[in-house]
Amino acid sequence: MTHLKLVTAALLLCSLNAHAQIYRWVDADGQVHFEQRPQPGSEEVEVRPQVVERDERVRQSEATMQRLMDIRDQERQQQRDLMVQHRQDREARCQDMRQRLAMFEARAYWYEEDADGNRVEVSKARLAEAESSLRQRIAEQC
Repeated sequence: MTHLKLVTAALLLCSLNAHAQIYRWVDADGQVHFEQRPQPGSEEVEVRPQVVERDERVRQSEATMQRLMDIRDQERQQQRDLMVQHRQDREARCQDMRQRLAMFEARAYWYEEDADGNRVEVSKARLAEAESSLRQRIAEQC
């Protein structure tokens, strides 16, 4: 209830201030003064609220500017999303390459199939070359 009284009092003060009277008077030196309280010899000045209307061209220009800002914001968000996707893709590739590198270190023998479908052991030199190539790709890309 106290909150309601405070809000009502604040609204009442605002409305009184919005309808305040302005008085104009001239002192003995010819200086013009404006005050909210009447002075001897003062006259009330009618104060009309000034409403600034924007013409159609200004409203269209503002709407166009807002559309451009919205488009720019969308493009920036798409760019951020794309960068996040690229980062996630790179991390997935790097993780895959690290797992393959771990397989080089864990396995003692490597086999592959020849043209006839037979298992043939891969030479140590070829394994070393493949491992070196994989390490280089990890160093460059990750």
